[in-house]
Amino acid sequence: MTEKTKTKALPKGEGLVWSVIGTLVSGPLVWGAIGGFVDRRLATEPRYLALGLIVGFVVSMYVVYIRYGKNDEVVKQNGGNPEQRSG
Repeated sequence: MTEKTKTKALPKGEGLVWSVIGTLVSGPLVWGAIGGFVDRRLATEPRYLALGLIVGFVVSMYVVYIRYGKNDEVVKQNGGNPEQRSG
């Protein structure tokens, strides 16, 4: 028995916007909270909080790019040219 890998359909319209916003907000919140916790434990107040926020922003932007920014189907349809968009 072979199982086909199911790909989750991307949200469309307003759902896509809220999904991207949620991803961009949750990254800094989670990593900032982790950095704040480390700061309190080590008594190094703003150092790890700032680092956590920066890591959160970078990781969340990367996740948005990977999940929603790349469109491999358009690239394949255009013969490998990502600049050319099909209408």
